[in-house]
Amino acid sequence: MFFRKTSSMASARPYFQRFAGLWLACIVLHGQAAELAYITNQGDHTVSVVDMQQRTVLHTLVVGKSPVGVAVDQQQQKVYVSNVEGHSLSVIDMQHQQVIRTIDLPIAPVGLAVSKTGDRLYVADWYHDALLVVAADSGQVLANIPVGQAPGGLQMSLDGSTLYVANRDSDDISVIDTHSNKARHRVSVGKHPFGLSLSPDGQQLFVVNVYSNTVSVMDTRTQQVLATLNTGDHPYCATPDHHGQRLFVSNTGDDSVSVIDLATRQTIRKIRVPGTPEGIAFDAEHQQVVVASWMDNVIAIIDSERLLVKATVAVGAQPRAFGQFIGNESR
Repeated sequence: MFFRKTSSMASARPYFQRFAGLWLACIVLHGQAAELAYITNQGDHTVSVVDMQQRTVLHTLVVGKSPVGVAVDQQQQKVYVSNVEGHSLSVIDMQHQQVIRTIDLPIAPVGLAVSKTGDRLYVADWYHDALLVVAADSGQVLANIPVGQAPGGLQMSLDGSTLYVANRDSDDISVIDTHSNKARHRVSVGKHPFGLSLSPDGQQLFVVNVYSNTVSVMDTRTQQVLATLNTGDHPYCATPDHHGQRLFVSNTGDDSVSVIDLATRQTIRKIRVPGTPEGIAFDAEHQQVVVASWMDNVIAIIDSERLLVKATVAVGAQPRAFGQFIGNESR
């Protein structure tokens, strides 16, 4: 930027003050993190990268065949995607929004989680009733842990010491010790558990029971079910708000999201959304809930305070977004 010379420092000061303010503003903007949603589109083998502030698709990335699961490694700035029919994981660099690697697997992966240190991946083996532990750098299978029947959803504890696995066909949760790679417990829940999520304080696990039309609330300290919450028809996934006051549940059977007050354990609202809502996540930065609608090829964005749909964004074909799919891109 060019500045004219002036006859006195006093007259020059406003120019430099304005310049300094502009320079500091640029530094602040440059340092801001963008909140992004990574939406797996099973029908066209892509991932839509959505800017949650602008509500626009920034990139469409080609991944493996039939992507479903998502896990964000915030620390390492990587996103992992499970490709069911591709028998692989795609690795996305969040800094450049590019697929940088494909990890081939001997299974058809569905649910996906990443360790707190980012060095290990946990992959649900739906057809062989097992959980694979995979080295994130080499793709080598480090362990094969027997779990219940048809494992789907995965959820890591806040400290990374425990992994929870939803076993759809045995109607229970496997509790895995991530240090020993062994199952510690099996906890019975409702019929066909699938999506899992954790309360912000890590003390409660929410288990979505597809065929029971319920959510089981499990105490992560005692490994016991504390309560059973009613939902809509054929729920798929759930997410709490950032205060842990409300739980939002996607209901695939009646195209809705149930809003449950966790203090009273009662449904306070049922929000109509586009067809067949599946993956769901809470965007704390903008106080909104993001839902992937498989039938209508959109994500619906719900105002978490007013409890209404405030926007939809077109993505790829048959979006699933199974897992924790929102992350911050450090700039």
